Amino acid sequence: MLSEEYSNKTEQRKTNKKSNYEKKKKTKKCNCRSGCSKRSCYCYKSNRGCDSSCGCGSSCQNLFNHLDYFFGEDSKCTAHPCFVDWLVKNVKNADGLKKIDREALQQKIMSCGRFSELSDDEDFQKWSKKWNRIEANEKLGHIQKFFRMLLSDDATMHYYSFCNDDLAEDDCDWHCTICKTCRDWREWHCDGCNKCMY
Repeated sequence: MLSEEYSNKTEQRKTNKKSNYEKKKKTKKCNCRSGCSKRSCYCYKSNRGCDSSCGCGSSCQNLFNHLDYFFGEDSKCTAHPCFVDWLVKNVKNADGLKKIDREALQQKIMSCGRFSELSDDEDFQKWSKKWNRIEANEKLGHIQKFFRMLLSDDATMHYYSFCNDDLAEDDCDWHCTICKTCRDWREWHCDGCNKCMY
């Protein structure tokens, strides 16, 4: 009897903690009234787009809601942390995204030193084969596929490191969101000294 009472109370506490956590989690949204035009937007600071539960409405200028400019309208990709930090550093708002020349960015990535390493990757072999014989009207969609492979978190074994202006392997490198730099896999972020170290 005693163990049953104890078990019920423990279970009730766990349930209460869980429901409190879920309430807190659900309330994490922006309350912007001016369309998230400033960098103080909670969602922007969290490196994510706003959604229908936010207070900003249809005039939202959070640049993370407009990543379809790079990834295409049909795909819901999450930007790689290195790409996120590069965007935050170089783009003020959603209108600023349109000023980035996608073809120039693609050429920059293709001319990096380690790009030839992708020749072993099946997805890139298919992409390159089509790229070499692509029609002008299909070019943008194919560039967006290229960006999905190298600039999103959902992609291949490689990503483009804006920190190093070169390709990086997901298994060997990572991007520290606190230091805002790409690091070797052997390094980690130390909470004590607040630096990445080996």
